[in-house]
Amino acid sequence: MSQLLRFLTRDASLKIVALFIAGFFWVVAVLDRTYDVRVTVPIAAARSDAKQVISDIDVKSTVATLEGKGRDLLGVKPWQLAFRLEAPGGKVGTRQLQLSPAALKLPPDVRVRALDPDNVELKLTAASSRMVQVQVPTKGQVASGTALTVNDPPAWVRMSGTEEDLRVAPAVATETLDLATVTAPGRRRLKIVPPGDGRYAVAPDSVDVVIGLEKEGARIFLGLPVTPVGADPQRVEIDPTEAQIAVAGPASRIASLKQSDITAQIRVSGLAAGEYQLAAEVTLPPSFHLVKCEPQQFDVTVK
Repeated sequence: MSQLLRFLTRDASLKIVALFIAGFFWVVAVLDRTYDVRVTVPIAAARSDAKQVISDIDVKSTVATLEGKGRDLLGVKPWQLAFRLEAPGGKVGTRQLQLSPAALKLPPDVRVRALDPDNVELKLTAASSRMVQVQVPTKGQVASGTALTVNDPPAWVRMSGTEEDLRVAPAVATETLDLATVTAPGRRRLKIVPPGDGRYAVAPDSVDVVIGLEKEGARIFLGLPVTPVGADPQRVEIDPTEAQIAVAGPASRIASLKQSDITAQIRVSGLAAGEYQLAAEVTLPPSFHLVKCEPQQFDVTVK
């Protein structure tokens, strides 16, 4: 046993160096070897403001077989690979389009051996456009006691796509605005985030959003009618029939807020006959928010 230990520990530093050298040459050999790698690449329509747009593609992805040495393939970022197809000129209808490997913009020493499939069928539809309102999603909160208005008056942009797509997209959103970063009133340039997967083009691609900050005011409204929604009102009884609510919003506008600007509804759609305790949904104009509703629960009878 002692002889074995002496053999293993004798010239240990030389053995370690030899191990590292062997490992180095193994890595070099692996990186210098040529490989075939299969990658799934998504296919989508590029945003376009042409007279026709791509309304459908028969396949949504293709499998690309890439060939290259290990060191070169390590430079490929699969999540960045995509075919973004431009609408070709000509008449509307169905067209065949060959996928171009050059569109993948691979490292110089990596080539595409095959695409499966290597062509797609496009459906071209006449483009339409209309002005749509810009909505600004937000996250976070402003300081307590401060009233915030965002995108008031609202910004508008021109959105292009098929007539069918435009019907289901009556508005467009910007990137999310972090309210924690809003410390003073003014304007903020926000990027438009078009809906869908390349089916829409939006101009301009960013807008100035007006941000207002001022002291918050509050008001109490008594006797706000509460109505059922989603069923015949004759089949629904609500007790009490009125609500008392506290509302907060910009101090400069709170005095002009009218009871007719506010609705309180109880959704009863899909409810079987019986008795329930349900909360009211209070809808307020933009920039105002509900502080409290009394009562919080209403006795609802569905006949």
